[in-house]
Amino acid sequence: MSVGMPQGVWLHKFAELVQDYYGHECYHVGSSLHTKDWRDVDVRLILPDDEFTALFGDNEHAGTNRKLAAAVLAWSALAKAMTGLPVDFQIQSVTHANDRHPRSRSALISATSRPR
Repeated sequence: MSVGMPQGVWLHKFAELVQDYYGHECYHVGSSLHTKDWRDVDVRLILPDDEFTALFGDNEHAGTNRKLAAAVLAWSALAKAMTGLPVDFQIQSVTHANDRHPRSRSALISATSRPR
């Protein structure tokens, strides 16, 4: 991870909260994973398709799905407050994540993660 040490620790703590709530781990994706020249930290929660649909419906675009928008805005604000980083948090279904964004991912898990 190319983000600073204290921020990286807080990013993992944020991811633990998301995992505790949704039951699935978050992934660090995007340019901040590979380079020091990044503008934001991309974090994705990837849910099984049926779980995503049950929570947010079929619309995967936060610009037109108000329930999804509320969730990602709230989680993004918490991530920024916890880490001090410009976190772009998004929730995606497995199909959306794999079909449209098949880039590398790094699971944000803690060595002290609790079993579910």
